[in-house]
Amino acid sequence: MEQIMYSRIILCIDDHEDETIKKQVAMLSERHHAAVETADADRAFDIITDGKTDILFICDDEELLSKAKAKGIATNTPSKMKESYAKAMEMLKALGKGGK
Repeated sequence: MEQIMYSRIILCIDDHEDETIKKQVAMLSERHHAAVETADADRAFDIITDGKTDILFICDDEELLSKAKAKGIATNTPSKMKESYAKAMEMLKALGKGGK
């Protein structure tokens, strides 16, 4: 299976200081060698309209997410990212306890 690579990660979220999101975005940026760009709603709309699909669009605005998905852009939400991170931490803790 071919892994999709992103050239840019676009963040259009209200809480830019969330530590969990910052960690996950940093890991994604490193994995994909992708630049991270913070954007307000107007800039995000311009990026979506541009139509480039080699980006990951992380946003907490459902309307912008819907427009990005319609253009074929990969999307994620901060809440889904936090949920995924929490599940991964639970699995790691369970593995650590099970191995003792």
